[in-house]
Amino acid sequence: MSLLKAILKFRLSIFAVLLISITFIFVKFRQVGTVEPFIRDSYALSWDNYGYYLHLPALIIHHDIGIENKVWIDSLNTKYQKDRPFYQVMPGQKNRLVNVYPLGFSIFNLPFFLVGHLFAKLSDYPADGLSPPYQWSLICSALFFGILGFHFLRKLLLRYFSDRLSALLMLLIGVGTNLYYYATYECVFPHIFLFTADTFLILLTIKWHERLEKKTALYIGMLLGLITITRPSEIVWVLIPLFWNVSGWKSFKEKIVLFLQNKISVLLLVLGMLAVGSLQLFYWKYTSGNWFSFNHTEGFDFASPFTLKVLFSFKKGWLLYTPMMILALCGFVVLYKRARNLFVPFFLFFLANLWFISSWECWWYAGTFGQRAFVQSYGLMAIPLGFFLQSAFAKNATKYIALSLAGFFLVLNQFQTWQLKVGIIHNELMSEPYYWKVFGRMEAKEEWKLLLEDDRGNLPPLDSAGTGYMKKTIFFNDFENSASINDILICDTIGYKSKKSELLVESHVYSVGFKKSFDSITSSPYIRARLYADVFLPADFTTNPTNLSFTMEGRRGQSYSFVSMMIDSSMAKPNTWCRVHLDYITPHILHEHDKLLAFIWNQGGAKVYVDNIEVVIYEPKVP
Repeated sequence: MSLLKAILKFRLSIFAVLLISITFIFVKFRQVGTVEPFIRDSYALSWDNYGYYLHLPALIIHHDIGIENKVWIDSLNTKYQKDRPFYQVMPGQKNRLVNVYPLGFSIFNLPFFLVGHLFAKLSDYPADGLSPPYQWSLICSALFFGILGFHFLRKLLLRYFSDRLSALLMLLIGVGTNLYYYATYECVFPHIFLFTADTFLILLTIKWHERLEKKTALYIGMLLGLITITRPSEIVWVLIPLFWNVSGWKSFKEKIVLFLQNKISVLLLVLGMLAVGSLQLFYWKYTSGNWFSFNHTEGFDFASPFTLKVLFSFKKGWLLYTPMMILALCGFVVLYKRARNLFVPFFLFFLANLWFISSWECWWYAGTFGQRAFVQSYGLMAIPLGFFLQSAFAKNATKYIALSLAGFFLVLNQFQTWQLKVGIIHNELMSEPYYWKVFGRMEAKEEWKLLLEDDRGNLPPLDSAGTGYMKKTIFFNDFENSASINDILICDTIGYKSKKSELLVESHVYSVGFKKSFDSITSSPYIRARLYADVFLPADFTTNPTNLSFTMEGRRGQSYSFVSMMIDSSMAKPNTWCRVHLDYITPHILHEHDKLLAFIWNQGGAKVYVDNIEVVIYEPKVP
């Protein structure tokens, strides 16, 4: 078939790919052009993206994958990250730092990074890894992979649907879901890269089952390894090649026989996955000393997933903010009836993927539009969506209903994306009352914003917070009745207006502390707390720091939302009793039984006396 005939045959689907490509490029370049400091302030390489990307300048430019030389990283942070916290790394072994973000995203971007690096060297821009050429290279990389993903999606859809329906499906996925947001405004997140890789994985799986070529099995394994070291939860994609063409118990046994008859292919798949995946293991071993070093403060709680919140909450419900996927879920019913060999691998994947996404303790995935963790699976979800529409189009009555729903969901997605960009929809603090207030609105009245969740990072100081809180003392210890036990070192010769206090020395650096489960303290979504203490500090206390500290302790014993303040000369004087305090706002609690901790930490090791430790909480009053 000539190229011309191919274009004429598939003209609508090609037009859809071109339209989506132009849209992605136009929207992203308009965003960069209209936000004056976008490149200047390194918006493209900031926050989580900065962590994902940091492997590239560390290895290619500075030859310092463990960031042992702090000079270059401090220079980048000072010049490009402004007041953003440097939370992307954790202490490792031998003065090395461990990047908590995996390697895969950097591998995706390596070719474009090298082009940007070459351009920086040939121009007047600093070849430091974050100057404008590097930011533009990352943006172009994301747009390239987004467009490539729809090329792969077109090839996949044409295997099951007509050209016309395939074109419609690409438009519904491309501009009718939150993939649009992550292919344009936030395209430098890993999701659009993974959308492309995961869609390609399905195509490779189909190809291997059609021809059983060993090289295809190797490519599948290498791709599985790459997506897994981009986001570890992507390991669930192994279910696609594992259960492909399985429709029941009989076909499952046939699949096992197929694998046994093609042991070399299976071995190559496993070796390909291990070869790419081991890059992450070697990185962890080099930087941390351990083969596995997962350093996120959040983790997976597989026993108690947040499934209902992930699907339906007004804060970040997937089906609320991406309702197009309701039709895709309905398509699983049609898939079960018409293509059981697709239903089994796809539905098993969907359940496993939902379980992984719902089990992440930060289930709302921070400041995002809807549930971003689902975006990379939309190539797969396009298939049940297509079967649903194909079934609905068989009758005129259901055809127009389905088209109306799909059209409404597409328009709603575009409108709510606009609401998010202009600040009507909040990317993290949404609530049910506020959602309905702004639904379909072109503006949000200032008084409506009181219906949002409290912005805990921007609350007024506690002393000027007014009467909106109920005050209660929940802990007090003056050590008058304390004995010398394992975790308390009592001094019985000095105290504040007494003769007893707790002595903190190098062998006993943490004071007796407050520790209690959050749900036993309050039923409010958050509280404010103040830690008081009387302290008697040595003459050199400014060089032997003593800290007031709060933290939350999660179900796995991990500390999150840790806040610590060093007592300085503006707060205390040496060799005299001084009253000090620290204020704290609890974060979004991961689990209701997580514990609130408050304590004094003698970081310097010199003798410090502590008395009258008190924790006072302030519960927000219900309006």
